[in-house]
Amino acid sequence: MNNLAMIRNFFQLHPQAVAADLKMTTDELHAFETGQTQPTPLQWQSFAEYYAEKFHVPALPKNEPPIHFRLSVDYLMNIGLTMSDLMVFKWYFNNTRPELGLFAIALFTSDGPTPSIERLTDELPAVLDEFAGYILLNHDGTLNQFIDEKHNNKVSDWRLVLYKREGLLIDITDQLIYFDYLVNYTIM
Repeated sequence: MNNLAMIRNFFQLHPQAVAADLKMTTDELHAFETGQTQPTPLQWQSFAEYYAEKFHVPALPKNEPPIHFRLSVDYLMNIGLTMSDLMVFKWYFNNTRPELGLFAIALFTSDGPTPSIERLTDELPAVLDEFAGYILLNHDGTLNQFIDEKHNNKVSDWRLVLYKREGLLIDITDQLIYFDYLVNYTIM
């Protein structure tokens, strides 16, 4: 399963419009979105470029031109999240709904009856240092656990969150990674 239908639904785009823009039939788009047919590398690139246009952050006071981000082909293929993907999500949530909290990666204890946050990373340079800039995903809809090789191979569960303060966060992992429909937090 890939993330093509999920990202199209997030932007509330009709399949006919996407297919026309990408010069394919709606049947071809449906086959790509459901995994019945695998896009070629050039088609994956076209999807990445097409959806990059949708992740547009309007010009901020200190920035004259608008900012455009691009999701990686790895994200669209549901293989992993790159630094580029994390930057897209961070800018998107921080600039459209900052009141929901900071976009961050949270590591939770994987043992015990109640998971608790053991580490929260919301700065991108720290993501590069702590996670080598890449978080693995599984095709079967489950998350890989994070194995911290720097700290005796400690195993933790990782989640993507919007963090406000201790005890107040929104876990958006499933919505960004695995659900067929991504909740559009910009309209909440």
